[in-house]
Amino acid sequence: MIFRLTLFCFTLLSFSATASGWIQRADFAGEARHRTTAVALGNSVYFGLGHYNGAGPNILFDDWWEYDPATNAWTQKANFLGGQTYHASSFTIDNIAYVGTGRIPSTSLVKDFYKYDPTLNLWTQISDFPGSGRRGGVGFAIDGYGYVGTGSGTSSFFKYNPTIDSWTSIASLPASGRISAVGFEMGGYGYVGTGTTSSSNTNDFWRYDPTSNSWLEMAQVGSSPREESSGFSINGKGYILTGADQTIGNDFRDMWEYEPGANTWTQVDDFPGTSRRYLSSIVLGNMAYCGLGTNGVNFKDFWLFDPVLGVIEKNLEHLSISAFPNPATEYINIEVAGLENSSFNKLKASVFDSNGELVYSQKLFQNKLVINTTNFKKGLYVCEISYLDKALKSSKLMIQ
Repeated sequence: MIFRLTLFCFTLLSFSATASGWIQRADFAGEARHRTTAVALGNSVYFGLGHYNGAGPNILFDDWWEYDPATNAWTQKANFLGGQTYHASSFTIDNIAYVGTGRIPSTSLVKDFYKYDPTLNLWTQISDFPGSGRRGGVGFAIDGYGYVGTGSGTSSFFKYNPTIDSWTSIASLPASGRISAVGFEMGGYGYVGTGTTSSSNTNDFWRYDPTSNSWLEMAQVGSSPREESSGFSINGKGYILTGADQTIGNDFRDMWEYEPGANTWTQVDDFPGTSRRYLSSIVLGNMAYCGLGTNGVNFKDFWLFDPVLGVIEKNLEHLSISAFPNPATEYINIEVAGLENSSFNKLKASVFDSNGELVYSQKLFQNKLVINTTNFKKGLYVCEISYLDKALKSSKLMIQ
């Protein structure tokens, strides 16, 4: 719990316990697991499928869960129509999720594919994936088409047209076939990298151009080869994080940011959870939602990553709060300075009395807020400014 300024002075709050840009959210509501599938639809994200083995038998799942960022709550939805499956591929088009391939309890590698309508909470089977059965492939969507490839040591890629429910073979990744790579869309291109080839882990990184149906090798990811990592793109930058190098027995927490214009990778703050492989992640509203995975122990913790918050936390010395008139009688003005205008819609002002009890809370839609104080008791108060419920700074108020 954050100490509520019992000294009643302007305070810069500390974030030493958590990496910049990260906020822990409610744990995944199903059982802890890894090799799960994640998609974003509407105002929610969905996580499900996967497995765990640990010291016992291989346990697979077909459950499907919706996470609502507005309420920080999970709701179980209709089970995956393909049954118990792990290491599936997925993409989304026009608010419909497409999920398929993977491994089922018989250890068979499958080719069936399904679409999920969140409005109807309904799964429907579509045309089978035309390549070989596989697990650990990547999926992404570009301009209304889905793309699925690699997995189970392959390099082949296929394009899905949802209008005619048809798959077409496209150019294969011009590199070693692999499993457990990372794939995402950014700026109208597909990006694929890392993973396990027949001989070793790799940190190569490739860009796919759907216009020319061609691949271009880009700068290598980070400082070491890795497999079973997670990745996504936000605001025109790519991110790859966690994973493992099984040749040396290491699981990772590090995170790398890719700048496509410069074709460079920069290491940023580590993922704040435990080192792991098979972290699942998906982007909604320029924020990534990440969770689950394993390092031998299966996890169900769940995190939000917002690069804007990371910038704010690293520049808190530029953030200021002004409160006037202070002391106040009928009203008080709160002004916030030192933030980009685009950040204000995620800010909230909260007022606490001298006992730390919340007496007022209001979202900010600009840098100014007027608070009516006529119903406040006389005394000392603290106004706290938070971003996505993470406290940033606070200031003393006096009500007469």
